[in-house]
Amino acid sequence: MPSYTILVVEDNLVNQKVMQRQLVKMGHKIYVASNGIEALAFLATTSCWKDNADSPIQLSVITMDIEMPIMDGVTCTREIRAAEAIGDIVRHVPIIAVSANARHEQINFAIECGMDDAISKPFRITELIPKIERLSRVRAIEPM
Repeated sequence: MPSYTILVVEDNLVNQKVMQRQLVKMGHKIYVASNGIEALAFLATTSCWKDNADSPIQLSVITMDIEMPIMDGVTCTREIRAAEAIGDIVRHVPIIAVSANARHEQINFAIECGMDDAISKPFRITELIPKIERLSRVRAIEPM
């Protein structure tokens, strides 16, 4: 299995630690942000950012909790997509919505706001990995 670099955006410390531990155990590199503001600041340090092409952080995907304080996942996703549109972020960054209230309407709303996929809490890491793999494959074949 390939190794991915994943940003976990999650305000619950226990959920952060559980996801981080399980994903690291599978060989993935994990970064964590507690809200959308932290996620945006982190993105500016990655190779996705226009002035950081030589950054060692080659982000594969973001898992984004929808409901967080300070800046929620939907607002953060909109900010990321806006930064992509103006060229501050130089490529599409795949985002997987993570929600405890993953009703059909909320999942559709997340997708409409620019997220690429969604998963409901609680979930098993084995349910998340195929989504990461699929989105990473899509990114790999996109024209640069």
